[in-house]
Formats: sequence, structure tokens, C-alpha cells
Amino acid sequence: MSETPPATDPDVVTGLAVRAISRTLIAMAGTAVGVGLVGAGAASMAQVENGGGGADVVVPGVSVLMIGQLAALVATALATWALVQLLRRRVPDPAHSVAGLGRALGLCARFLVVGCVIGVIFWVVVRPSTAISAVFGAVVAIQVALVIGLVRSRILRAAPRARRVSAPPA
Repeated sequence: MSETPPATDPDVVTGLAVRAISRTLIAMAGTAVGVGLVGAGAASMAQVENGGGGADVVVPGVSVLMIGQLAALVATALATWALVQLLRRRVPDPAHSVAGLGRALGLCARFLVVGCVIGVIFWVVVRPSTAISAVFGAVVAIQVALVIGLVRSRILRAAPRARRVSAPPA
């Protein structure tokens, strides 16, 4: 009968971290592709590439939507980098790598929200008639921040915790 290795075993901790970061990578890459398809579909329907009549209305929304896609691509790159560092054993404590990725994704989500607000304000000032399009683009882009939040709460929290060193009792 085989014994289950303890959760403090370095190989188990590394395996849990690799699984968590791999799932994060898949989720963020899928989100980047999904947002890109939504933007491409909107641009295609408005015939932006042909200078169609809907292009003037759709471009602000698609440009704000691209902020969401950029955030998803950055999150994908961060997860890829963390996974490569972990697999090359360049990380002394895999739990710290997972925690660091979680913090980086949180910053990514914050920049996304701020970027969407700035993008909407820009289009309201530059071309007020397209404010609705910019707001719709921001609503879809903000969903990337929601995906990042879900990834942080579900996938990365299930990974091994960083061991905290506490002071011995006095």
C-alpha cells in the first residue's frame, strides 16, 4: 500500500504550484482569445476594414475593449513567466511564486479598470456621440477583471500557501 506524501513534501508543493499556474495560464489565454474574438466580430459587423458607416461608432468601443485584451495578454505573459521559472526550478519556494502571481494579477486587474475609465472619459471628451459605444466596450473589458478575480480566488488560493515564519512564543 502506497503512502500519500505529506503536503510539506517539496515535490508535492511544486506540483500543486505548477497545476495552479498552468490553470491560470489556460484561463488567461482563453480570456485573451475570447475578448479578441468579440472585438474582431464587432469590427467585422461594422465593416471597419472597409470604412463602413458603422466604423465611426464601433471604433471607440473596440479601442476600449482592446484595453481588456491587453490586460488578458499581460496576465497570460505573467502566468507563462511564472510557470517557466517554476519548471526551471529557479524559485526557492513555489508557494511564493503562486502568491506573487496572484499579486501581479491583482495589479493587472486594477490597471485594467483604470484604463477603461480613462478610455471612456477620453471618448466622451473627443467624440461625445460615441460614448455609448465606449461604455459598452468598457463593460466587456471589465469582464476580464472579473475573470482575473475568479482565477485569483479559485485557482491560486487552492495552491500551496507560503509558509509564514512566526516568532517563537516568549
